[in-house]
Amino acid sequence: YFFVFNWQGAYFAWKATAMGKNYVNGKTFLEKRYNNDLELEDAIHTAILTLKESFEGQMTEENIEVGICNEAGFKRLTPAEVKDYLAAIA
Repeated sequence: YFFVFNWQGAYFAWKATAMGKNYVNGKTFLEKRYNNDLELEDAIHTAILTLKESFEGQMTEENIEVGICNEAGFKRLTPAEVKDYLAAIA
């Protein structure tokens, strides 16, 4: 889950959401693509495609980061791994 807190202290748990500039486009994209049965590879592709929906400019392994949080802990993908995912969705 991803927890979002508002200025009043209320919080919301999301399995998939977007925030920041153009978050509406990202949330709409996720509503169409997200499901509870996504495999990790599909989830990473979906996350990158969601980011691409509102990204200004060219996405590269140098200007985005991808992290995976699961039972094993947190892992940040290397720039080379991100580059491979970007190539797969091009």
